Amino acid sequence: MRTGGALRCPNMQPLAPRDLDQYREKGFLVVRNVFRPDEVLDVARETEGLLSRADLMDQKNLRVRWQVHVETMDPVFELYDPIVDIAPHCHAWAHDPRVLGAVGKLLGDEAHLIKDKLIYKPAGAGGYPLHQDFIAWPGFPESFTTVVVAIDPATEANGWIKVHPGAHAKGCLAERDGNFHILDDALVDASAAVSLDLAPGDIAIYGGFMPHQSAPNRSPTQRRHLLFSYNAAKDGGEQRASHYEAFHHYLRSVYSMMGLADMHFR
Repeated sequence: MRTGGALRCPNMQPLAPRDLDQYREKGFLVVRNVFRPDEVLDVARETEGLLSRADLMDQKNLRVRWQVHVETMDPVFELYDPIVDIAPHCHAWAHDPRVLGAVGKLLGDEAHLIKDKLIYKPAGAGGYPLHQDFIAWPGFPESFTTVVVAIDPATEANGWIKVHPGAHAKGCLAERDGNFHILDDALVDASAAVSLDLAPGDIAIYGGFMPHQSAPNRSPTQRRHLLFSYNAAKDGGEQRASHYEAFHHYLRSVYSMMGLADMHFR
């Protein structure tokens, strides 16, 4: 099932009551044409330029991660996390009133940026199994809400994101032990999944309890998405710095178990 009932909102007018009702019921919302083609072009150029940052593309740098090519098994560069401190146009999008206004309306509170990443999803990159973004380490906000902004079109061939309407209402579906968990497919109705067929400039919004997944990119081109995550003011307020401190501690422990030491952040 593909996305239905998406808003077409070139000037990003305030969300209507029916949009809030849909978000509460289904757990996600798609808004079309939030960013103009010229704005998308600026961000696309900026993200292409970041692919030449050899100083950052160090496998011991906690900012970057690689995937394994699904056919050749070679490493392929996947993402920057975080991104807004090295990319002014991406920073502007993360703090754009059109985005903050929509998220704030859905949260019923002021939205604070807590996490930001740029996923390139190059040709051959693997997907992600069924999971939720909520990770139950101490202080992780239950209001965690992600805005996916498409730079490139999302298609079935390049591994679009699939969400499971209504499943967010079940809350946390994994152990609250502070670890990332792959969810059992039986926890959701696969036949009711919705594919987020985003065009450049479109956004999709879903909360931390929304189960979602994506397939590998089997197309010949990359599929860039920016993912900006926010929490409510009443749910911890400004905590981006503390989030990344905790996240880097978590990554170091994971890499240590893989025999990788001397990790750094640059």
